[in-house]
Amino acid sequence: MNIGYSQTVITPSLDKPVFLAGFGNNRRAETIHDELYVRVLAIQTEQTTLVLAALDLIGFFRPDVYDVIETLKVSETFRVLNPQVIIASTHTHHGPDTMGLWGPDMKTRGVDENWMSATKEKIKAVILASLSDLIPASAKWTSVHARGLAKNARNSEIVDEELTLLQFTSADGKPLATLFNFPCHPETLWEHNPHITADYVHPLRDEVEKQTGAPCIFFAGALGGMMTPDVKDHSFEEADFMGRKLAEEGLKALEKVSSEQLTVVSVQKKEIRAKLTNPLYKIAFWRKLLPDVRDEKGYVKTEVNLIKLGGLWFATVPGELLPKLGLQLKAWMKEAGAQVTGVIGLANDELGYILPVEDFKYPLNPFKPGKHYEETNSIGKDIAPKVMDALKDLIF
Repeated sequence: MNIGYSQTVITPSLDKPVFLAGFGNNRRAETIHDELYVRVLAIQTEQTTLVLAALDLIGFFRPDVYDVIETLKVSETFRVLNPQVIIASTHTHHGPDTMGLWGPDMKTRGVDENWMSATKEKIKAVILASLSDLIPASAKWTSVHARGLAKNARNSEIVDEELTLLQFTSADGKPLATLFNFPCHPETLWEHNPHITADYVHPLRDEVEKQTGAPCIFFAGALGGMMTPDVKDHSFEEADFMGRKLAEEGLKALEKVSSEQLTVVSVQKKEIRAKLTNPLYKIAFWRKLLPDVRDEKGYVKTEVNLIKLGGLWFATVPGELLPKLGLQLKAWMKEAGAQVTGVIGLANDELGYILPVEDFKYPLNPFKPGKHYEETNSIGKDIAPKVMDALKDLIF
């Protein structure tokens, strides 16, 4: 097995207004606390090449993902290796609006299209760089429960605290790259924060890289519901503590397992169509805040993937899966033979929250949703069974 890694900064310049995504309108960036990145890990065996790209962004719609993939196809390196590509967002709530909902007011799109175009070119370049210098590696994987760092603000009884880990090492055992996967919104900082930041993901990666001397890549898990940092002050100090604690717990867990040759890498994709019923999204389409991705019958096309890296299996989902469903996916993967499992959220799309059908209750007034905020940021009730059924078919 060979791996490659590359990264670059995608932080927008503050020379013109940057509207921060994730909370209310007109939250303008004032400073850059830490840089935002695209980080790419390429994994190659004789049969398969897989590219895992992580963006420090709120989300990336499927048409944007495939803009990148289609432009990659002109590269000879890409055509020869023919990799399976997963582009997922960390979902930081303190990066630029990439979707359109967080502009200066509720009627104005907040995306800087020039920055978006330049960022797509950077993602393309980093993917090609990761594929251009592949080196031999072994792998090890494990998971650990990082308790007390995250909570479920919607339903406190259903919490997924599992930190899923993958590390690649050289022949002499030195780390080459480390992957962390954790189900929690990067929103330690809160709605009044004016600073660009990757939130707790930044100190997590920083600590891992200091301790291992190798790059770290992070993917969000099933963070819907709302899986959010369990903090009081919403401060940078709390973000730093959470990130470094996750790094510490993860590296301790990895020390307890040995590397082995990773001979089995596979990626199975299944496209799905789900009905969009959310009236708020329809208003956003009409106002041209969001790109209207519906077909003539009102359905949205998206995808799920099942990734097998030896005994480590990942299910990818096109949005913010609630932990109840994430735990079900992990149980299915274990039943089917996985040793360690994870869920990569916001992968190759961002369709908002993906809620269990039995828990989905759209509020009478979506502008005052009460306990049902997540429903107002979901395409509708149809998405969850389509995602779960498709992944169940792939798993079994």
